[in-house]
Amino acid sequence: MRKIDMQIASLNRNYVDEPTKQVLQNLVNKKRKMEKYRQKRFSAQMFTFITSIIFILYIYFSIIKYSLGDIGFIISSILNDSLHIVVVLCIAAGYATALYFKKKEDKTENEFHSLRCEVVRKSTDYWPQPELWERRHEVLQMMKREFDINLFQESK
Repeated sequence: MRKIDMQIASLNRNYVDEPTKQVLQNLVNKKRKMEKYRQKRFSAQMFTFITSIIFILYIYFSIIKYSLGDIGFIISSILNDSLHIVVVLCIAAGYATALYFKKKEDKTENEFHSLRCEVVRKSTDYWPQPELWERRHEVLQMMKREFDINLFQESK
């Protein structure tokens, strides 16, 4: 059995059964996975951006400023130093990593959103009796408050 968050596990058994708790936990897990990929993508983007800015400033102040506009000298100076090539490869790798995590983030976001919409659509199955239906708002409010997951409506 998977680990269930304390907030979900502590829901009253009288109006939330174990399968519903598992569905809610799966929703929380998908959101956490999406946020993890979002953070990794952002870190890769920041690495790429900062490395690019530093490299451009370095090239400007060490080569372009002293080249007197000779484009051949600029290009040969950049290509003759293997450190420059390594830095360009690091920038390209950072960009490729950001793209990879963006694709992963989009995929998990779609999975999260489809599961969340399914929970909203099937809420009558999770709380079938009228007295349970009246108490479901407590669960939905807890999910919004604790995990920032809106289960009141399907729209994002």
